[in-house]
Amino acid sequence: MYDPATLRIIPSLRVARVHVFRHGEVVRGPERMCRGQADVQLSTAGIEASARVARRFLDEFGAPDRVLTSDLSRCTALADRFGVEPELLPGLREQDMGEWEGRTWAELSQADGAAVTAYWANYLLAQPTGGERWVDTAERVLRTWKELGELEGRVVVCTHVGPIRALLCGWLNLGPDQALRFAPGYCSETRVLLAEAGAVIERMGA
Repeated sequence: MYDPATLRIIPSLRVARVHVFRHGEVVRGPERMCRGQADVQLSTAGIEASARVARRFLDEFGAPDRVLTSDLSRCTALADRFGVEPELLPGLREQDMGEWEGRTWAELSQADGAAVTAYWANYLLAQPTGGERWVDTAERVLRTWKELGELEGRVVVCTHVGPIRALLCGWLNLGPDQALRFAPGYCSETRVLLAEAGAVIERMGA
């Protein structure tokens, strides 16, 4: 407990210890595929890694106070392992890739080449056919987080690479155009302390 003099100068005692996990590896075909919000399943390696990282967390910290997760099964497969009923948040889904979802990039380059070229040239503002722009994805994710209100305690978040990038940009006061600076791998964990004064990154995508 802090002494009275310290309590008078600390901006806020409310701290959320947020553990952000990317889902495990998904089933992959022989060619690179555009997935987006398609509800693809975890691979065997992804299932095993999900069990491993959840057990590591529980051994170190015990059950978290809350578990927040994208409602897609590759995220809930991890969220279900923390011993707390997960809160399903569709706003934490990956970028909506519209008509491109479930198709290979090679196929898309043939069928929708101009839009694919525009997308890779300007990922921030280009729109996949029938989907959402990255800048809108980031806004949606940060709005979802803001609607949760002030968080306290230890919070687990299970989501996708895009939303993790959006959250980090928001917490660190970076524009969404800086999102590609972050590249968390499958089943990686990023730890963040969130308080009124701002965010502190304790661990990045390990």
